[in-house]
Amino acid sequence: HGPKVRYHNTHTYTMSTTTSAPPPPATMPKLKAIPLVPIPTSCFDENHLPSVLHQPDPMTPEAERQARRRTCRFIEEAGGQRCLRLPRVAIATATVFFHRFYAKHAFQEHDRFEVAMACLLLAGKTEESPKKLDLVIRECWKLRRKAQQQQNKLVAGGDSPNVGGMSPNNIMSSPSPSTGGDLQMKSDEFARLKERVLLLERVILHTIGFELSIDHPFKFLIDCAQGLSKKRLLEYNPTKKAKLVGKDGQPLGKPQQNNQLVQELAQNAISFANDSLHTSLCLQFGAQQIAMACVYLSGTHAGIGPIGGKTWLDLLDGIDVEELTSISVQILELVQSNRRGVDSGQFRAIRKDLDEMMKSNRAAGGGSSQPDAKRQKVN
Repeated sequence: HGPKVRYHNTHTYTMSTTTSAPPPPATMPKLKAIPLVPIPTSCFDENHLPSVLHQPDPMTPEAERQARRRTCRFIEEAGGQRCLRLPRVAIATATVFFHRFYAKHAFQEHDRFEVAMACLLLAGKTEESPKKLDLVIRECWKLRRKAQQQQNKLVAGGDSPNVGGMSPNNIMSSPSPSTGGDLQMKSDEFARLKERVLLLERVILHTIGFELSIDHPFKFLIDCAQGLSKKRLLEYNPTKKAKLVGKDGQPLGKPQQNNQLVQELAQNAISFANDSLHTSLCLQFGAQQIAMACVYLSGTHAGIGPIGGKTWLDLLDGIDVEELTSISVQILELVQSNRRGVDSGQFRAIRKDLDEMMKSNRAAGGGSSQPDAKRQKVN
């Protein structure tokens, strides 16, 4: 099951003109065009995702968003150094597979943690870092059981166990009583889970149309940061520049400042790109557009800006102000909701800068009157 997708009509059937064929009845309906080309991702609308439209138990867009975020954190932790030890690109690929799967299927129809296991298994093969199915299931089960225990503590403490707008039973099944809480490799539960994950791997492949080559923002943002640094198009603002000192306590020279600038710009941009994977941005924009927005967020967050009165839009390729605003706002919303102790004042300054760019763009006669492109698509 999935959302209804409109298609552009590019081919049509025609009736045969041979004399042996009988004439069609007068009441025969006109043959419809063959659907081939799906609508572009710019038509993304979270109000029409399968989980939100699912009957009889639809999720709210906010609940759907939370289910994505929490499962993406599960994928990140399961694929990390403490569990499967997958390379970063494989974890990112698994996350994109997960987002694309639930763009066409509802959370109510498939256990999202089993889908996450299948995505990790498939991404490991895709990125030439394969992991055995037994290992994937074992490590993910341990992580899943740990999360279940934490939920039980919340229930005992009187807190709501509701995760992502769904009941705990729909999100995570409790360990089987027959296994004593541990998943035994020779148990029926383990065999059932192996069969289910292998089946889901095939379903995922069909859902994503066997498109296994995934572009991620990381390469684009590294190239962008290095290119802007080599051309000397960026500099620290005066306040930040005054704080740049070496180990000897002396101010850094220009070469040292530039080296630190590109390193800080790239590191912060990678962090924002990792955050973006926990949102549905990969369903809305291309990897290069997300990368450009991450570079912008990194620069403004680190006190780095264009020189010579230029703006970030003058330096960033392949992105306009509406796209930059939409991507940046969605990432900032995620960061602020997930991290305690963040500098909210700094994020407000970034949002103010985005609003000013939008105003300048409208004054120049371009773009939309909406300050947030994502909200424009959704509402």
